[in-house]
Amino acid sequence: MKSSVIYTLILSGLFAVRCWATVYQSNGSAASVQGLHNAVLNGDTIMLPAGTFTWTTPVTISKAIKLQGAGSGRIIGDTKSQVTVGKGSKTFVTTRAGLPITAGQTLRIAKVVRPEGGGGSESNPPAFHTYMEGTVTSYSGTRLVMNITSTAGSGTWRFWTISTPSSTTILQDYDTSGGDPEGTPLIRVNQTQAGSCEIGGIKFIPTGNSFASVIGPHADAYSGPKTLIHDCWFQMDTHGGGAIVAKTNRVLVWNCSFDSRFFNTSSAIGVIWNSPVGAPSWSTNSTMGMADTNGATNFYVEDCDFHFFNTTTDFSDNARVVMRHCVLDNAGLGSHGADTGTYGLRHVELYDNELIFDNFGDCDGSTTMPVNWFFWMRGGTGVVTDNIIPAISSCPWGNKENVGVGINNIFEHAGPYCCWVGYPAPHQIGQGFGPGAVFHGLTGICDPFIGQNVSYYTYSEPLYVWNNRGTAGNGVSLHGYPDNCGNNQQLSNYIQAGRDFAQQPKPGYVKFTYPHPLAASFPPPTDTSPSVTVCSQLQQRLKPLQRRRQQLQQRHRSSRKLNRRIRRLQRQLQRQHCLNGHANTSPIC
Repeated sequence: MKSSVIYTLILSGLFAVRCWATVYQSNGSAASVQGLHNAVLNGDTIMLPAGTFTWTTPVTISKAIKLQGAGSGRIIGDTKSQVTVGKGSKTFVTTRAGLPITAGQTLRIAKVVRPEGGGGSESNPPAFHTYMEGTVTSYSGTRLVMNITSTAGSGTWRFWTISTPSSTTILQDYDTSGGDPEGTPLIRVNQTQAGSCEIGGIKFIPTGNSFASVIGPHADAYSGPKTLIHDCWFQMDTHGGGAIVAKTNRVLVWNCSFDSRFFNTSSAIGVIWNSPVGAPSWSTNSTMGMADTNGATNFYVEDCDFHFFNTTTDFSDNARVVMRHCVLDNAGLGSHGADTGTYGLRHVELYDNELIFDNFGDCDGSTTMPVNWFFWMRGGTGVVTDNIIPAISSCPWGNKENVGVGINNIFEHAGPYCCWVGYPAPHQIGQGFGPGAVFHGLTGICDPFIGQNVSYYTYSEPLYVWNNRGTAGNGVSLHGYPDNCGNNQQLSNYIQAGRDFAQQPKPGYVKFTYPHPLAASFPPPTDTSPSVTVCSQLQQRLKPLQRRRQQLQQRHRSSRKLNRRIRRLQRQLQRQHCLNGHANTSPIC
């Protein structure tokens, strides 16, 4: 009997799903995962068991496979209750009502970092490592009562995160030595036209020895299937790199938590596509909103939460980013233009997000975070709409920007257009590409671009900012820099309201479908630890059916009804994550 193969059209590209796709169980080590990857085929799944695993070597994924942990946990809220570390009954008031908390649930209440540069003292152990953990006695409105059974650290503190426990944790102890966050990541994803690589259900904690990014998707072509990253937690404690640093826009991230120690050099998400493969981003039409057919071209981040980052994002070379329905908890967004970046940000869409800025009233900076802006934009175009943006103002840190816009290449000896003179500067705020774009041939005169082709287009495409709520509203301010070029250029001559940015709706703009169709096709995360009893029962039912089919095959006969029963049981085994190694070698679709 011939096996059939079903080809499913995935929105971002063709993904061939084999009928005999297999689920493999790793032992959680980097060597085990890499070894299984080298043996598996497109469409297979590699499972990581529950536990904590230290990876000292990187893993490269170059196939359309799924890497699935047993659960990452997630930050679900925070509390400003002043509580002393200790066991027993503890009461907290959550900053928001209606958190996903139920009686009997296990939660960790962890101390938030002390802002660097501020007063006060840090706990020992610091930050996340000072915590209380236990079960929920009750939760009503904003009142959370916990029975604390384990603690770490000591002291009385007034700012805590609330999180669910992780099942699978990877400690990143991969030392890049050179300290290059754009170097080899812990998990490098070499994208393939065969389909999407998917990573989910894992908590990542880089250690002080690592400066590489955690996950690094790399494009094989400008267009193709996306890398899917979801239901993960990136705790960037002492890390100097980024959680996700992509050299591609073909990525979708959803349902993830990111937290940091604010003034360390880490970021949550970077898009730095500084290669010729990404160069068409600046010579093709914008793909904002519904212009991104099937959501295939842009980098999407949705339904994520970010906590205590000085610079949460680095939207840089050739980036086309959509960030929506996210929470920015004392965390600002950043970008790069064609200055310290080669090409600079192409376009960004920020909508339906909420910035939280907590002002504790301290004037020594012991608790209030020095958040500098909601978004600092240094090139390209975009939309900023329907966000909740409070004014960022405090005694220790002063008044900060809402949306700050700037151009560095008119002030700096950096990038292919260093010390530029004359409006418009290449790839500056309010520039894009479209019908009638004007080509400018140019040979680089700035190191390291001397003699290189750095030609560019000019095309007016303003940034639009409108309908943002909160005390900061739709404010846009110019973010200047010291003039290190000595050309006496004025930022106000390059960025002007009504020409380069507009505080009004973008004509014809319609937001892209939410949630992203690829994310919408996934069920909510569940505990992936298999039940031994359930697995055993399913295997006991399956074995006699397989023996019966083998007997029929020896007599050159087959039974469609029998095959259907076997396939149905195999699907149940796969859903329960009961299949080990090469156990599932028969068609299941």
